[in-house]
Amino acid sequence: MSKIYWAAPLHDESDRQRNAKYVQRLRAEGHIVYVPQEHGIWEEELGKFHGDVVATRKHFYELDLKACKEADICIACAGDMMSLRGPSEGMLWEMGFMSGCQKTVILFNDHDYWDYNLMPQFGSMYFNDFGDILKFLREEEFV
Repeated sequence: MSKIYWAAPLHDESDRQRNAKYVQRLRAEGHIVYVPQEHGIWEEELGKFHGDVVATRKHFYELDLKACKEADICIACAGDMMSLRGPSEGMLWEMGFMSGCQKTVILFNDHDYWDYNLMPQFGSMYFNDFGDILKFLREEEFV
């Protein structure tokens, strides 16, 4: 099975619920999935860093960057019409970083929500049905 980095908007409750739903399906198929929201949202963790915004943000950046480097695949979920930040700036950066590392990048554009531009379109594999992503992952080998 694959080591997957789940890149997606995560700053409102509907985003987090959507992410959890899809990640649960990936894990049920045996994939190892890193989800940034499971390690905390930086704005909510400031107290652990004594209110130091820079230290807090850098901590989460380093966690996520390490996970990007260790993953075989990036699945980037563009979000949905209810998302405040979909697609998120972080998701787009993570897609670009992993593409630059020659890793497989899958753009999940649920229900054709996002009218993507040419860079994500041609720099990733594109799916708008999650079942098709699961099928693809079952058929491919990733190292």
